[in-house]
Parts: sequence; structure tokens; C-alpha cells
Amino acid sequence: MVLVDTSVWIAFFREGSSSAAKKLDALLEECEVCICGLIEAELMPGIHKKDRARVRSLMTGLPCLETAVDIWNDVTDIQDRSLAQGLGPFSIPDLVVAAVALRNNVALFSLDKHFLSIARVTGLQLWEPSAE
Repeated sequence: MVLVDTSVWIAFFREGSSSAAKKLDALLEECEVCICGLIEAELMPGIHKKDRARVRSLMTGLPCLETAVDIWNDVTDIQDRSLAQGLGPFSIPDLVVAAVALRNNVALFSLDKHFLSIARVTGLQLWEPSAE
């Protein structure tokens, strides 16, 4: 399974022919995509109202990873370790996405480069098509 970040979904819905959109389309066909509540909450307000029902239907059909009640301990730990290495600070939403991926032992597909830094600190697995 691959947790798909908001940045990839935006490319998918805005630029259906982009490289990221094509990669996501292939993952969807392979039933390898999962989401978390935070990603859906970030994505939906940016979707045109006329498209929301279609997008919500797609999201409802995907596995949704749980965001544990104690995820904030992980978020704080990732931020602390990053800052200690001179990286960050990172946004709380990005830290939550990283923590959810780590907790569920899934790779993250994102277009945001700062996840590379988070991965160096945490061992977060970043999805790349060539690695699959």
C-alpha cells in the first residue's frame, strides 16, 4: 500500500496527464492506494464544488489509515529529531502524514521535497515507481 499525499492528488485532479497523475492512476488500477483523514481534509476544500461528489466517492472507496489518538507523540518526536539535525521545522500536517505512514508501515508518495528530509530523520519510506 502507498499513502498518497495531497500534493499528488492535486496534480491528479488538475493535471491529469502529468507524470505524477499517471503514476497515481497506475497505483489506483493496482488497488495500492490508501489515504488518511488529514489528506482528505486538506484536499476536499480545494476541489470544485461540482466535482466534490465524484472525488468523495473515489476517496470513500480507498482504504483509510487510522490516525491514532497518541499520534501527537510521534509528531513531536519527529519534529524534535529533525530540528536537532538542523532540518525543519516542518508543518504539523506534514508531520502527521509522515507519522501515519510510519505507524502503518506504508510508503508515502508525495511531490513535496521536504519529505526527503523527514525520511532521512525517521526512515520514512518514500514511494518511487522504480522501487515497486
